[in-house]
Amino acid sequence: MLQARKISLNLIRSYKQATLKELAVKINSNNISQKYQSALEKFTGRILFNSVLEVQSIRLEKYEQLLGKKRRKERELLERSVKPLPVVLNQLCEGSVEKLEQNEEDPKEDVQDLPHARYLKVENLTEKEEDTDEVAEKTTVPKNWLQDYEYYDESEEELTSFYGTPDLNIPVSNVPCKGCGALLHCKDGSIPGYVPSELFIPLNAAQLTQIHCQRCHFLINYNTAINVSVKEEDYINIISSIKDKFALAIIMVDLLDFPCSIFEGLSEILGADRPIFIVGNKIDLMPRDHPNYLNHIMDCLKKEAVKMGFSEKSIKNVSLISAKTGYGVEELITQLHNKWAYNGDVYLIGCTNVGKSSLFNALLRSDYCKVDASNIVQKATTCPWPGTTLRMLKFPILKPSGFRLFLRTNRLKMEKKKRFRDEQLRREQAMKTKDVKYATLIGHIGRSYSNTRDKDPEPFGGFSHDSGFGGNILTLNEKSVKYINSKWCFDTPGVIQKDQILHLLTTDEIIKVLPKEMLRCRGFLMKPNFSLFVGGLGRLDYIDGPESTRVLVYASMDLPITIIETHEAEEFYETFLGSEVLGVPMDSGEERLAKWPKLEATHDKIVIEGEMKHITVCDIVLSSAGWIGVCLPQGITGTFKAWTPEKRGIYVRNPSLLPHGNALRGKRIRGKFAYLIGKGFTFARPK
Repeated sequence: MLQARKISLNLIRSYKQATLKELAVKINSNNISQKYQSALEKFTGRILFNSVLEVQSIRLEKYEQLLGKKRRKERELLERSVKPLPVVLNQLCEGSVEKLEQNEEDPKEDVQDLPHARYLKVENLTEKEEDTDEVAEKTTVPKNWLQDYEYYDESEEELTSFYGTPDLNIPVSNVPCKGCGALLHCKDGSIPGYVPSELFIPLNAAQLTQIHCQRCHFLINYNTAINVSVKEEDYINIISSIKDKFALAIIMVDLLDFPCSIFEGLSEILGADRPIFIVGNKIDLMPRDHPNYLNHIMDCLKKEAVKMGFSEKSIKNVSLISAKTGYGVEELITQLHNKWAYNGDVYLIGCTNVGKSSLFNALLRSDYCKVDASNIVQKATTCPWPGTTLRMLKFPILKPSGFRLFLRTNRLKMEKKKRFRDEQLRREQAMKTKDVKYATLIGHIGRSYSNTRDKDPEPFGGFSHDSGFGGNILTLNEKSVKYINSKWCFDTPGVIQKDQILHLLTTDEIIKVLPKEMLRCRGFLMKPNFSLFVGGLGRLDYIDGPESTRVLVYASMDLPITIIETHEAEEFYETFLGSEVLGVPMDSGEERLAKWPKLEATHDKIVIEGEMKHITVCDIVLSSAGWIGVCLPQGITGTFKAWTPEKRGIYVRNPSLLPHGNALRGKRIRGKFAYLIGKGFTFARPK
């Protein structure tokens, strides 16, 4: 029995090695596969951990545990099924019982061989599971997508986003836009090359070559900029034009790219006493590390705004929203009504990819917009920006009169009860299934009234077909009595903050870097002179400190994590840059990798002192790649060095945005420097 057990374990170990070799071949199945295959063999035993290479090993350990349970059950079943021999048989057969027992040894050995036969079947099942995963990836774009959209319900057109509907399941095409050259896709309106899925899906490759992306289409046909980015110097001139105006500035912050998504010197451009709302977007993607995590994140945002130069008096409100799921938008509108009312215009301000256009669209179809929901698209109008030929979108703000606020309050009260029940149900589902989609924050944006009493006597009395800028687009007639005294909500151009690295990436790489669901905490143990890579976008060196330190990585799951000794980090990075071992950047040709900037470190070392056990002391932000939370015992000091492309966006965020992240990590993987990927949420208070 013991010998059979040893044979089984040897088979498992040999299968692990064979699987890793097969994985290496799979990883290197591109045009230069031989290069990476030989590199993997060269670095055998030198890579301490890599999430791409280790994923199969972790799965096999789970299969080994499963096999052990099956073997134990089979032995117990066999023991229960053996019938006892009658005592009288020994008297009749005179020692034949011993012979029978000897004869039964061979069948018993056959029984002991069963686990090995089952192991071979598990090997086949493993192959089937891998095949299933590959098939699932291939079928993310089934042929029947076109048929689904052929049956598109026209009644949903009124609820369709002003910018069209994105679809993350449709891959990026290989067809460049005729205008800007970005590859056409329908995944995300904030990424260059976006075409609404309603237009993108029915078109074949030949037809795609004849169209422009949405951004270029609006610029060419209407001279209107949608989700446009401008240079830093132009941005300063544009935003400075509102410095002398009495208006509210809604400063949007990407919580996943914070504080890199806040434009440096914004308080000087707008004025330190400018009334502002701080809005943290993408809260739906933040893990729930503590029941009070929302209040903690709002406190961090407010402290950062004060560091930027804004006075505490000027910060009228701090809100957390998800422009994608609608969470927090109704609460933001309520705060706008209560704290700003109808005192002046409102400007949405923020860097690229913070979600300004998504929030603009959400407000456009809410109680904050003056126009009827049935005319959302037509009644969005444009205006010229000083010093430019571009026009930005704007809409008239609805004046919050007493009766309208009464209707709105009643609607929100009715919806609050339903929302509470829905949240309870989702919480139960999250606890039962451990699926983060049930723990994701969602909300509903509704309308309380339709302004039927204020309709124009003529159907298009408040509209004009002459935009005055060479384009024929149906816009609001701002000189009409209905809108001449209105206050307006303006969209503003975005700017690429110098700390961001998204503009260095291709469309496919951006899609990998931007998380698609709630972030998952990935825990690792680091020893002095270890280096940790977040994809190919960031690196953290552990220089000095305790013998082992726990770090928590928050980044897209498509960015592999690698741990290697520091003296081999540069050679490893140069060798595997462009491969699936690092993930991003992707090897799309020698020119792509030749243009990729090298990782550079800050001159000053990062010294961190522990404050409390099991609490994340601070976050080391690696620009748009994500951040790494550092856990140190109280009074113990650790020294680190951070690297990013051209040393962009390296910050030490203290306090940590998720100080209780330890509650989210999984169990330690046996013999590894990593923990299992934990759940993305917790509803219980940590001890």
